[in-house]
Order: sequence, then structure tokens, then C-alpha cells
Amino acid sequence: MQYEDWEFELEMIKDRFQGCDSYKYEGTELNKFLNKHSDETELLFTLEILEAVILTFKDKSPQFYKNIQLIITRTNKLKSNLCIDEYTKYNVQISYFYKRNNVYIIYARNSLIKDLLNSIR
Repeated sequence: MQYEDWEFELEMIKDRFQGCDSYKYEGTELNKFLNKHSDETELLFTLEILEAVILTFKDKSPQFYKNIQLIITRTNKLKSNLCIDEYTKYNVQISYFYKRNNVYIIYARNSLIKDLLNSIR
């Protein structure tokens, strides 16, 4: 999956960390998780190759997070049913957490997860 696939639907934003270019996704194809629309979708690229996706659901209750957590736990082996089918064919991890009433869902290689979790503003 490459930058050119979405270049007209991306708005450049401040990079989360060195080595990855960060973009806010303005399209509609990648902003869903389990048929729930995210409030923000961020794509991170290295040399125009998609490295990570961060979906942000703003102002959500702890119950919304618990529901997401339960669904992911039950279906984690079936990643392709969760979101972004093309991307989940690669060796990626799905991480999720709740911070200041926001739910974050991150798709990324295992080696990037820690940096991404630390970079959430």
C-alpha cells in the first residue's frame, strides 16, 4: 500500500516521530472500524509505503472502549474482518487504548507500536 493510492485524500500534519511522514486522511475508505466511523484517521508512511494507521474516536465513554476491547479480543485472529483488509495481510498488530475520553486504534508493525503509543498527544 503506497502513498500514491491516497495522495489526493491526505493532508500533511506534524510527524509523530523521525523517519515517518504523518498525514491526516480526508477520504472515506479507511475511516471505519467495525462499521463505526472514526473522528480522525492518520496514516504514517516511510518512503511512501504505509507503515501505520491510527484511528481516533473522540469523546467516547469507557463503555465504548470496553466494547471495542471485547470485540478485538474475540476476533483478533480474524484481523481481516476488523478493518483495512489490504493492510492486514501484512504482519501488523492491532493495538487499542483509552486516553482522555478518546479511543485510539493502531494498526502497525510490532516494531512501531511502542513509539506510536508514546506519541499519542
